[in-house]
Amino acid sequence: MKRYTCVLFLSLLGMPLVGAQEIKSPSIAELQATADQGDAAAQYQLASAHLRGEGVPKDRKKAFELMKAAADQGHADAMGGLGYCYSAGVSVPKDQKQALEWFRKGAEKGSAKAQLNLGKLLLKGQGDTAADPESQRKEGLQWIQKAADQNMPDAASTYGSILYFGDHGIEKNYDLAAKYLKIAAEAGLANAQNILGCLYDFGLGVPSDASLAQQWFRKAALQGNVKAQSNLGRVLGPSSEVKEARIEALAWLLIASDQDEITAKKLLQNELPGLKSGDMESANKLAADLRKQIQPKTSRPN
Repeated sequence: MKRYTCVLFLSLLGMPLVGAQEIKSPSIAELQATADQGDAAAQYQLASAHLRGEGVPKDRKKAFELMKAAADQGHADAMGGLGYCYSAGVSVPKDQKQALEWFRKGAEKGSAKAQLNLGKLLLKGQGDTAADPESQRKEGLQWIQKAADQNMPDAASTYGSILYFGDHGIEKNYDLAAKYLKIAAEAGLANAQNILGCLYDFGLGVPSDASLAQQWFRKAALQGNVKAQSNLGRVLGPSSEVKEARIEALAWLLIASDQDEITAKKLLQNELPGLKSGDMESANKLAADLRKQIQPKTSRPN
């Protein structure tokens, strides 16, 4: 694979381009020319661009054709990408059997994305109908862990959450949960940031640290994570003696409560009788300002 194709792929994922000043990113025309010559990596990256509409018009049909061409050449991530196309019905009818086959091919070749998606399908019981549910559960967890061990943020968040909640029959393990959630949180995933905040808040798997708990809750809250907004309001303290903290706490609880977050609603209900004069007015004003800072939620293909 040519070096410049690596750079474009990283840019598509929003990753920092270390040493990018030494490597000129190709234009879409240059990437297209390389893909036309049969370069699987270029075909995959161009398919990803068309799928997201980044640098080129969004074109699901073109994305599928390019993904299929790269997958047929054995490109691991393209195999997983083709699985996604069949799973989501991108330019083809939804076909979970085909999706499973392509996810497995990509996973076995080492694609973290394919491993994660294969694991998720297996945990949903959508694997081989001849396999028993327990075998599918165990295999699904194994594939998700493999993807997480490649430091893939989405996989690290998924596996860390499973370890934190003890989902899918796995024993809770806060130490391991913290390890994986840090990977995802540092990559900017709001759900992982919120759970990591909980770990620091209660001293589970990490030393108790109120400052770090607030830091991670705030990062997630500003990304629109309603649980983090509620948690941030709780730890700041709506009855705090420090006015600044108290007003911000109330503001976040108002924001979360407006989205029907049950804990925030209960906290506000409990605090209303003892509020100091002017607190609610100040909190409503701050909440309006904070809402403007919250990043809109976006979705992205797996």
